[in-house]
Amino acid sequence: MPARLDGLSFFFPALNEEDHVGPILNDALTILPRFADDFDVTVVDDGSTDRTGAIADDVAAKDARVHVIHHGTRRGYGAAIRSGLSAATKPWVFYTDGDRQFDLADLERLISASDGIDAVVGYREKRADPPRRLFVAWVYNRLIRVLFGGGWRDVDCAFKLFRRDVFTRVPLERVRSNGAFFSPELLITLQRAGVRIRQVGVRHFPRMAHEAKGASPLVILRAIRDLLRLRARLWLRPKD
Repeated sequence: MPARLDGLSFFFPALNEEDHVGPILNDALTILPRFADDFDVTVVDDGSTDRTGAIADDVAAKDARVHVIHHGTRRGYGAAIRSGLSAATKPWVFYTDGDRQFDLADLERLISASDGIDAVVGYREKRADPPRRLFVAWVYNRLIRVLFGGGWRDVDCAFKLFRRDVFTRVPLERVRSNGAFFSPELLITLQRAGVRIRQVGVRHFPRMAHEAKGASPLVILRAIRDLLRLRARLWLRPKD
């Protein structure tokens, strides 16, 4: 059971999170040295129209461990995660969201469960979201269990640790969604490919600034569309 990692690429997507991006970067530069001597931090700015990108650039200019990827226009949550995973260079890759609803110190929980495992994914022990989001998440998780199996407790929990070589064995091109369904599709694809995945409980905190982006009707409809497309594709071509 490794106490420290031999190299860590950490990233987080951010869309109009100007109040959060600076504190998350500060947290990362303070907390991550507990877990790895060799690490880098990447902000994936997904077409923000506020100062998110500029704040990230300011920090990157002062610290060589910090990098920023700018999407000139909004590409979607999945596309932002794809960019972060593709840019990772260290043996381990860790990501969370840019809303500060997780504590980076809980990375210790993932590392403690990583021995002999390819990926450790978090599930929120007590989700700190409004009732509407909790209901949508409850329905969504159960729909995915019924259609795909897998026993996932929290498919959208944005607190995940991977061995980077996982994405050599299972190329990201096999995950087609660029929206909110990216995370479930990623887990389903990796599990079907035989990747060893463990689930671990992590803490979750209320959002303190800005609006949540993941529960709008349009985002939900697109996620359901991508879910049904994947289910149909796997029925028609079960070896995919």
